[in-house]
Amino acid sequence: MKIEVCVNSFQSAKIAQELGAFRVELCQDLRLDGLTPREELLEQVTQKLEIPVHVLIRPRPGDFHYTTAELKLIEQEIEFAKSFPVSGIVVGYLSPDFRPDSLLLKEWRDQCANLELTFHRAFDHVSDPVSALEKLVDAGFDRILSSGQASNALLGINPLQSWQSYVGNRLEIMPGGGIHHKNAHHFLEKGFKTIHLSAKHLDTPAEVEPTINPIILEHVLSIGKSHES
Repeated sequence: MKIEVCVNSFQSAKIAQELGAFRVELCQDLRLDGLTPREELLEQVTQKLEIPVHVLIRPRPGDFHYTTAELKLIEQEIEFAKSFPVSGIVVGYLSPDFRPDSLLLKEWRDQCANLELTFHRAFDHVSDPVSALEKLVDAGFDRILSSGQASNALLGINPLQSWQSYVGNRLEIMPGGGIHHKNAHHFLEKGFKTIHLSAKHLDTPAEVEPTINPIILEHVLSIGKSHES
């Protein structure tokens, strides 16, 4: 079982590595559900961390219906992230009718050759999940991050399981959204290969930038180890 930790600072990234996380997803402004990290943060984390770093590319908060100018900015941000020693890119887009664009997905795949590619939680808003899954498989994406189109991944665990059964080994479904030490075991018991969490303090107000809680992360990691044994 692999644990991916969403981090918004070098300190959080360092804690994630020290405690044994498999990978980090790097972003900033987690209180806005994550935006593209700034240059200084990218440089510091990729220079100091030894575990894989995946970079979130999201130019603004809000919906995922990007304009032509915003899509060009996403392309530029991907290129900039690639100038650092990153292992993967996390990105997403939906058309006005809430569908991924097949051509854009393939352009991103070509742009991110030799890097892992994750479609982020824009997937939780797609109008036709099965069609979207097929588009992502056809484009060559490695995984999707999703809460199963529910308010949190535990509530969406049945759709998540159904999608993983549908795609088989063609694409990884990575549950994320509201996962913590009190519910992580459910995803381990269902056989998911990876889960995604920020391990933030559970009582963090919505308007406050969250910080990692080492106790929560350590507990989640220990649950994974206990299942392995």
